[in-house]
Amino acid sequence: MNTTFNDTYEIRSVIGKGGMSTVYLARHKRLGTSWAVKQVARGQGIDILAESNLLKRLKHPMLPRIVDIFEDREYIYIVEDYVEGVTLADWLQEHRRVEEEQGILWFKGLCNVLGYLHSQQPNPIIYRDMKPSNIMLQPDGTLKLIDFGIAREYKQGSQADTTYIGTKGYAAPEQFGTAQTDERTDIYALGVTMYHLLTGKSPYEPPYQFVPARELEPSLSRGMEYILGRCIQPEPADRYQNVGELLEDLNNIYRFDEAYQRFRRAGKRRTAILGVLLGLSLALLVGGRALMAVEDHGVQSSIDSQYAQLLDQAAAEADPEAALALIEEARELRPERVESFRSEAYVLYTQGDYTGCVQFAQEQLAQWPEDSGLLLILASASFELGDYETAADCFYRGSQESDMSADNLRDYAVCLGRMGDIDGAQEVLEELMGQGASPDVTDYVRGEVYYAQEDYAAAESAFLAALGATDDPLLMRRCYLSLGEVYRDDRQYSKAIELLQEALAQPGLQGNTVLYEQLGAAYYNRGTLEGHNDRNDLTQAAQYFQQVLDGGIVKDYLYVNVFTAWQAIGEYDKAGAALDAMEAQYPNSYVPHALRGTLYIMIEGTKEQYQRDYHPALEEYEQAQALVTSQDDTTYLQQLEGQIQQLRDGNWL
Repeated sequence: MNTTFNDTYEIRSVIGKGGMSTVYLARHKRLGTSWAVKQVARGQGIDILAESNLLKRLKHPMLPRIVDIFEDREYIYIVEDYVEGVTLADWLQEHRRVEEEQGILWFKGLCNVLGYLHSQQPNPIIYRDMKPSNIMLQPDGTLKLIDFGIAREYKQGSQADTTYIGTKGYAAPEQFGTAQTDERTDIYALGVTMYHLLTGKSPYEPPYQFVPARELEPSLSRGMEYILGRCIQPEPADRYQNVGELLEDLNNIYRFDEAYQRFRRAGKRRTAILGVLLGLSLALLVGGRALMAVEDHGVQSSIDSQYAQLLDQAAAEADPEAALALIEEARELRPERVESFRSEAYVLYTQGDYTGCVQFAQEQLAQWPEDSGLLLILASASFELGDYETAADCFYRGSQESDMSADNLRDYAVCLGRMGDIDGAQEVLEELMGQGASPDVTDYVRGEVYYAQEDYAAAESAFLAALGATDDPLLMRRCYLSLGEVYRDDRQYSKAIELLQEALAQPGLQGNTVLYEQLGAAYYNRGTLEGHNDRNDLTQAAQYFQQVLDGGIVKDYLYVNVFTAWQAIGEYDKAGAALDAMEAQYPNSYVPHALRGTLYIMIEGTKEQYQRDYHPALEEYEQAQALVTSQDDTTYLQQLEGQIQQLRDGNWL
């Protein structure tokens, strides 16, 4: 065997060997630096050279750099960073399993690096060989993927991989069939890897099927068992569809356990008395005369009488500003009482200022931490914002001092379904039905439970039944939004567009910004996923996203959505204008600079070579680098970094 590769790398030792390749520790003769050199035999049906050149442009802290590639008649050689440490396969030999707290950190880190690979343009990169022996635990405690031998680009329209390969046990079923591997393939292998790490059970050990993780390791949480089980479903459609969905559950894993378990331990369901959302009683909201009659043995002072009168007037006032003025006047009379604070929180809620309501209610709960009225209003506002774990927790806590109304139970059931607690949602639905809730309400909740189970046909039927039976504007809006999510997740984008346009024509729903945002997303998905950057659909998408911004809903991702839609159809001026608006709104964000750098590179690529100038893109890249913080998701910067490096490699910069 040669002791030197390419007259440059002196072999020091063999550090790994597999069916496809041998990996050597080598020393660069002139620089004196250590590198890993992978020697891959030709004739294995894989275009290793093409894939490795693809990987050269990647830059991520959990990926080794590929710095050199060369070949001879028998082999291809890939030179990459030498990574110190131990593989997780070796680590398992000593430790048997990882504790869940540490395992979650590893799980999230591996999700992030897969998300980076899957976000590559023009095509995602599918890793295809996630397993403990391909993950290195470095001396500083961080992880690194160390083998890209069978990674490939996912190319839309290709019906199958050209090669069926992977490590049996960890590899997804489709890697050994006729289907094309995609992001869900990596999610399966990651799930098996983490199943092994968290339970200590290798896929090579009997029993040779996956049992629920807590049967093997009872200390694991219900949430982790659910997440692992969903990752390793045999059918790709039953898994998480992307690592973003998986990370969402990992970041909120506690929601699978806490709120509903506390509620069940309480061992009670109370009848409807409160009705926070629709007609919370004045006795609770404003502390009416009945409460004050108890004080002073039924003798109210004139101040108490005036206080109650002002709050009664505020509750009947249609003008929110006038109502808040009356509430403030009442508060000056009795600042030590909670009723005026409940009233103000309720006004914010009925105005649709859910964020303001949440903030105000949380501030008041510091003084009255167990006040059921404030808790239930906070639960309702959190529900509207999609913060289901907070809503569920507050519904439970509020129920400890006051009874759960039908409206509360309805939304609590939806929260549990959205959090993945199907059994809990079903139990609350049964309680709701036992209270005699109207069919439109129970159909709506039933639709949410079906949606949580990903039974989209049943969910569609239930939501349509609720829409056909209800004349409640609130319930109608919720049914339209939930049905839109069903069509989105089921990839029925044309049905989603038709439905949302119908919704926006309904009395009371015209101008609803959430519906407009969903409609923009439906057009975008149809235009990119079905229409191959259909100009009409993407124009509609950009316009609807912009309409949400013009309606006063300022969110950074909406600017990105507008930019992405315009850029996809070559409307570069409009795409740039969206970034200008974003930068004006978020002057300290790196994102508009990173995206503008990408846009400049795209524009220059349309010109003749002698006319191209990539220095404006470099300036945007440097500005983005200066603004990025440790708290930022750096995906956009990493994508631009890869492009800048390619330009430097090609001597354009």
